[in-house]
Amino acid sequence: MKKLTLAYFGTPDFSARLLEKLIIDKLVDIKFVLTQPDKPVGRKQILTPSPVKLMAEKYKIKTITSLKIDSVDLVLLYAYGKIIPEEILNLPKFGFWNIHPSLLPKYRGPSPIAFPLINGDKKTGMTLMQMDKELDHGPIIDQQEINIENGDKRPDLENKLTDLGYELFKKNLLKLTTDNLPSTPQNHSLATFTHLLKKNDGYLDWKSLTQPEDPEKIYQLFRGLFPWPGIWTKININHQEKRLKILDLRLQDHQLTITQVQLEGKKPVDFATFKKAYLPA
Repeated sequence: MKKLTLAYFGTPDFSARLLEKLIIDKLVDIKFVLTQPDKPVGRKQILTPSPVKLMAEKYKIKTITSLKIDSVDLVLLYAYGKIIPEEILNLPKFGFWNIHPSLLPKYRGPSPIAFPLINGDKKTGMTLMQMDKELDHGPIIDQQEINIENGDKRPDLENKLTDLGYELFKKNLLKLTTDNLPSTPQNHSLATFTHLLKKNDGYLDWKSLTQPEDPEKIYQLFRGLFPWPGIWTKININHQEKRLKILDLRLQDHQLTITQVQLEGKKPVDFATFKKAYLPA
C-alpha cells in the first residue's frame, strides 16, 4: 500500500521530538517541513535555526520557511506558531490536522501546556483536530486526557503530551482510508484562551516570595513558566536594583523554599550562598 504523503509544520523542541518519531517509524512519507525562519538568539544575537529545522536537516528532509503546499495528502501541524490562511487549508486531500496539547475547547491559543500548570489543574490532555479558519476551533478527530503529576514542570508535560500526541496521530492515521475521519464539533461556549508567554508574566515582588500568602499559586506559576520566562524578582544590591531569577524552589507542607537563584550578570548559585553573600543577617 502506498504511504500517505505528509507535510509537517512545527517549530519548538517538543515539536521536533514528534517529528523525529514520525521519521523513525516511517508511517508516512514526509515530503517537506515548514518551520519559522532562523532567529537571533542570546546576548550575541546569533542567527539560530528552529529545533524542527535542525531535526529535519539531521534526517535530510527538505525544509522551507515560506508557506506553500506541494502535492501532499495531509498536513500535520504541531506548535508551528503562525496562522494558516483559509484558502490553503483545503488544498491537501485530507486537509490540515492539528495536534493541540490541551483538552479543547479548553486552553486554545499559543500556551496550552503552561496554563494548566499555572492554574493548578490536575488533568490535561491532547487533541487531534481538523483545522478550520479560526484558532484551535475546528472539529475534534480524537482526544485523550492524562493526569498532571505534582512534580511536573512544563518540559515534563511537553514530553508526555508529545508522546501522547504521536500515539493519537498514529492510531487515527491507521484508520484513515479514502474518506476523512469522523469528527465532532467543539462546544465553543466552553472555550478558554491562553496568551503568548512574555518575560513579565514571571515577575513577583520580593516580599511575595519570602512571605508568600499563597505558596501553592507561586509554585504553580514556577512550574508553568519553567524554564522560560521563569519567575523572577527585583532586589536592591549595593543601592542598585538587580534582577534575580528564581531557578528552583520547593513546596512542602504548604511551605515555599527557594533553593537556587541567579543574580543579574552572575552565575547560578544555591540560595544559601546567595543570602550569605548579599543578604547578611
